[in-house]
Amino acid sequence: MMMPRFIYTIPVYVCFATLFLVSCQSHRSSSAQSAQQDSLQALENQILRVHDSLMGKIDALRQASATMQHLRDSLHLQNAAWDRIITQLSLADSAMFNWMGQFDIDKDTAQPVLRKQYLLGQLQYVQRVKDSMYRALDSAQIFLKPYTER
Repeated sequence: MMMPRFIYTIPVYVCFATLFLVSCQSHRSSSAQSAQQDSLQALENQILRVHDSLMGKIDALRQASATMQHLRDSLHLQNAAWDRIITQLSLADSAMFNWMGQFDIDKDTAQPVLRKQYLLGQLQYVQRVKDSMYRALDSAQIFLKPYTER
């Protein structure tokens, strides 16, 4: 009994179809990985932008603290609000450097899901540091304004 010719070509078609499906799946997988990497890189960049903006404020933060302490001491001010703002300035400075000391840009690089969780947590933390730093600087400027206007 003779088999029809097309029977012999079926394995070839199955092979090509399998290769095509594997190729499509591989392309989708690499696209997803690329998008995930882009998302992680964007988070990293956002964290570093906040860091850089805060580093630009460190001198102003320390200067405001030193000026307020000097005025408080030289004018013998007994004012709880001044003390609170000086403390806020100091805490904001400490929070920035504590955050920098524990931040690990390479943490969980092999596990994208854990890395994203880590980076999101770090972004929230550094934004809270930013908020406290700006709040302390704004308060200090208000209190120092009468002493710095001439």
